Amino acid sequence: MSYEYVVVPAGVVASAVEVPSYFRSQQGQPVDDDLRIVVLAGLAAWNAALPASRPHAAVRIEAAGDAVRVTAADDLDRRRTRGSAVDYAAGPVRQLLEDLITGFDYELYDGQQRTLTPAPGFRVVDVDIGGERSYRSMTKDQVLNWIPNLAQLAATPFLIVSRPDDRETFIQTYRDGPMAYTLEIHDSAHTDHFFAAAFSDPSLVARLIWEWASDDWSTLDRVEWIREGK
Repeated sequence: MSYEYVVVPAGVVASAVEVPSYFRSQQGQPVDDDLRIVVLAGLAAWNAALPASRPHAAVRIEAAGDAVRVTAADDLDRRRTRGSAVDYAAGPVRQLLEDLITGFDYELYDGQQRTLTPAPGFRVVDVDIGGERSYRSMTKDQVLNWIPNLAQLAATPFLIVSRPDDRETFIQTYRDGPMAYTLEIHDSAHTDHFFAAAFSDPSLVARLIWEWASDDWSTLDRVEWIREGK
C-alpha cells in the first residue's frame, strides 16, 4: 500500500493522529447516506471507468459509518506493474477525493503524510450534541443542519458549543418543541449569571450560534436577553 486516504466528517477528530482509531470505531455501522451519495458513488465510477491498461489506478474502498478509507486495490499484481505506478496514482486519487467532498462537510486524511485537511470555513470549537455526539470543529452548514434536527440527532435535544481553551465559556440551545428553542450564553468571567432568550426559528438559532463561534456580536447584541442567576 503506497497511499491511504480517509474521509471523515468535519470536526469528529482533533488531529490527524486520531483518524485511524476513529475509522476503526465505525466498523460494523451502516454507511451514512450522505457519504454513500457524495463519496462512494464517485469512487465506484472511478474504478468502473479505468481502462485495462491502468490497473495501478484502481482503488480499494472500505466504508463504515460516516468514514471511508481508500487505498490501492488489493488485486494489483506488483510483479507486472512498476511499484512507482501506484505512487503516481496517489495524486490523482487524492484530487478525486478532494473534488468529491468540495462543498460538503468532510475532512481528508493523508496516511502517508499524516496530515488532515480541514473543511473550508470551519471554526475550532468543542461541540456536544445531546451527550451522544462530539466534534472538535464545525462549519456553518453543519450547525444549520444540526439545530432543526436535534430531536433526530440525540434523545436529549440540546447542543453546546464551547471554547476549546475555556469550557465554561459557551453557547447552548435546547429544543423545547418543534418551533421552540431556548438559547443561553455563558461566560466564565461571570460566575453568578448567564443570559437566555427564547426563539421559534431554528435557522436564527443556528445563525446566532455560528456568529458566536465567529466572535461576531452584531446580531447577538440586538437580542433581548434575560439575565438569569446560575
